Amino acid sequence: MCIAQSPGGMPSHSITITPEDVHASAGRAGARPGWLDEIADYVRRAASEGEQVTLTAKRRMMTPAQVAEAMGVSRSTISRKITAGELRAVRVGNRNRIPYEEFRRFWQQTMGDVIELTRDDIRTDLLGG
Repeated sequence: MCIAQSPGGMPSHSITITPEDVHASAGRAGARPGWLDEIADYVRRAASEGEQVTLTAKRRMMTPAQVAEAMGVSRSTISRKITAGELRAVRVGNRNRIPYEEFRRFWQQTMGDVIELTRDDIRTDLLGG
């Protein structure tokens, strides 16, 4: 949990739940995810102290450099993919930003392409050819 200053100078508390937190808990059938328990505890505690709770969501954006690092490629490769239309980006001022969900789509597509291209080689290496 992060503690931040509110505009009035009073401490305000915030919880940040990332897409990775949600995706990591998606496969657990029947189990309530820990991040959801954390939110419920936070709301209960705030209510008991007479506080108001406001939930907001902010679209997560990544820079081309962050996408490049996550994928293990150069930033110029990501810039070429954006220019070619293979990776969707939005302009924020004069900079490109990649929505997180677009990064995930691109990563999954790229990994699928790598698997498809190397499947026969891997089969040969493992089983002999």
